[in-house]
Amino acid sequence: MIDSKAPIPWIGVYAAVASGIWTLLLFADTIHSLGRRKLWFPCRYAALNAAFVALIGIAVKLPMDLTTSMPGTYDQAAKRVGFAFSCASTAHAMPSLGSMSNREIIVNLTAIGMLKVSLTVDVIIQVLTGVIEDDFHVMVVVIDVYMLFILISSALTVSIRKMHLEHKYNELHARISAEELQRDEIMVFDKLKSHVKKYWVMAETGDPRLVMARSDDFWVLSLICAIFSVDGLEVITNNKPDIASDYKWSVYLVYYAQSLGIGFCILMSFGRMALAIFYIARNIKKSTITSISLEIKSYRINRLVEWKKRLPPSQVRNQKFRKIIYENRNLLLDICIRTQLVIVIMNKLLMACLLYLIYLKVFEIPLSYWKLIGNLSSATLFVSMLFQPLIIRWLNVIKNFFSGESKASVNPIESEHRLGYEKALENYFVLLESEAVQEVHLMFINASINSFITTGAKRQPRYLMKLMEKSTSFEGVLKFESDKVSLIICEEPLNCWTLSVATLTSIMIAIPNVQNEEKNQLLRSVIEGFKYVRPMEKSLDVHKKIVNSTSAADFAWGLVEMRHKWLDMDLQEIATVSKSSKETLQNLANRSEEILKKFTSRMNGNAMESSVNLPENIIIANSMYKISNSLLLVYQESYHSALDTQVFERLSVIISDIFVACLTNLPRLILKKCSNSAIEEREKSIEEASYILGETQGILEVLQKREIPNLSPDQSIYIDEWRTFLKHTNHGISSPTPSSENTVTASSGEVHLDIEELRASATEEALGTDEGDAESHVSGEVEELEDEEENNQA
Repeated sequence: MIDSKAPIPWIGVYAAVASGIWTLLLFADTIHSLGRRKLWFPCRYAALNAAFVALIGIAVKLPMDLTTSMPGTYDQAAKRVGFAFSCASTAHAMPSLGSMSNREIIVNLTAIGMLKVSLTVDVIIQVLTGVIEDDFHVMVVVIDVYMLFILISSALTVSIRKMHLEHKYNELHARISAEELQRDEIMVFDKLKSHVKKYWVMAETGDPRLVMARSDDFWVLSLICAIFSVDGLEVITNNKPDIASDYKWSVYLVYYAQSLGIGFCILMSFGRMALAIFYIARNIKKSTITSISLEIKSYRINRLVEWKKRLPPSQVRNQKFRKIIYENRNLLLDICIRTQLVIVIMNKLLMACLLYLIYLKVFEIPLSYWKLIGNLSSATLFVSMLFQPLIIRWLNVIKNFFSGESKASVNPIESEHRLGYEKALENYFVLLESEAVQEVHLMFINASINSFITTGAKRQPRYLMKLMEKSTSFEGVLKFESDKVSLIICEEPLNCWTLSVATLTSIMIAIPNVQNEEKNQLLRSVIEGFKYVRPMEKSLDVHKKIVNSTSAADFAWGLVEMRHKWLDMDLQEIATVSKSSKETLQNLANRSEEILKKFTSRMNGNAMESSVNLPENIIIANSMYKISNSLLLVYQESYHSALDTQVFERLSVIISDIFVACLTNLPRLILKKCSNSAIEEREKSIEEASYILGETQGILEVLQKREIPNLSPDQSIYIDEWRTFLKHTNHGISSPTPSSENTVTASSGEVHLDIEELRASATEEALGTDEGDAESHVSGEVEELEDEEENNQA
């Protein structure tokens, strides 16, 4: 016969697993926050969302069980710990309301409210029927319901707080923008670091989650959490384990998993409360009485007041019904406003009461002397909470009397000699009304951003920097493509940095007689370079001119990096079968031309085909066609004495020049990441910028020594604008010398390749053909030139 009670222990295991998963999320929050020196423990993983409702709903299976008798001591303890686990987790995740939209808040609070109501009703039924033997659970239910009211009360202030924080952030952003770095300063590492720090302080102090974590509401929730944990400890120390329920051994798993989770919640709550205490202490120092008085902040009720001013919905046209809706809605909102005010005042008073209750639970010891001191301290704290304004006034009078300070006696010279980071950064705190700057928090913020930059500096792109050492000018930006190459597509897409580098890298991998180690080192260099170039093009291309080209470049580079292919051609196979670099170029040029001509013939000669609608493979083929044929104008078979390794090296210099030119936009990328992001994503974006700043410190130092063309910010992100500028100036173009890039010298020193002379001869030959041959492939013209030279030599 099947035992109907056999599955019950496994149901307990199910609850223990859910509790363990949530505990792991709490542990991940703890490690993540400590690693980033965020002692206010933001809810990165354990937040109020669907996962919270699902896991907590399963974890409180034991407290919500109405049918299973649990008379044992550990059974009752597991029920109590289940309540504590639910409340502690809710208190921990409360700051995550700041990162939610209005719709997310409504959905999540509705789900949490249903869970809390179900838990409350179940507990009341169990208390009345005797399943739960401890009457303390009644008070637990009341506090749990009050926690739900606090959550709703806090949720009503989120949008107003965000608006205030965003307004303050925009003011500070305008101040930083007014201090825009000059052209000769933008490459200076310390200047960029100062700007990144300012934005980091603004993002950290203006984080809505931090604002929620240092609020009075969270204080109350945290103190409630502490009381529950103390109550759980009493069961462990004062009673022996005794299980008498059908859950059997699974009760232990549930109990210990949830106890560990409560421990993490308490640890993080203490960190947040310590930060809030620092803010309060700073407010006392600054004599900001209203910040810790019973005064109601405007953002607590602004949302409700705004709703009250709205007219009834226009869908209701009957004037009588509109008036009824208007009056009843306003009555309901008046009740909500008064409830909000009561909750705020209750939170102020509950702080002292809860602290006193914690003292009775934890700090009370048998010695009457210490008990007297504890009672006096608790009474003093309670009185001070009720008479804060008067006490603070007295403290300020006493402080000014003994120190002799006054507003007129503040020494401005002394203020100028404060710590550099404090002086520079404390003006960029984003605070709510009546809040004051907190130096201890600023110290942690400064340490965290310094750690990001230092971590980035430890992983600088050494392969990319080694490649950039080959660049002495920007000539490669101009020389890798030739305007003498005839076009096949009527309207070309705009070129981009990544597509040009990806095409050149494809050619270099296909060059024969070059060691694989050199090719692998080139690949590593380009991979490191694309880490910065790709986000740079996507972020700084505000006019979206090169979206198609960058998308095609991503596709092309994915094939090159992962499969060593250019479209359907195996580059390693080409390197194996080709006898020279010229043959490699010819193969790639022929294949790209074939793809383009097939595309144009399919379009039936439609010259109106827009570059916006070109497929990715056509954009890739067009880039290869232009670059390979431009290089064929330079390298002819008659120069076979020039080693393929030298061709590889020259192309490396071209890629190096392109990277150096592109990376002159690095400061703009860093500042863009700092200033252009939504409030919920701002912290992550600035953190990425700080890592990039640390990683590229060496690159910035190299760029600082270079003479950079005077292009506008809107021009410098486009490689075509660079090429246009360089064509009309001699900027960055080295004078022709036997050792310059116009001459490729063989290792024997006997063969010299004059590139300019080659191009001139190729041009003359091309001009001598009729119009029917003018559109023929450039490689054919070069071959005719070679045949003519061979005949002359004969």
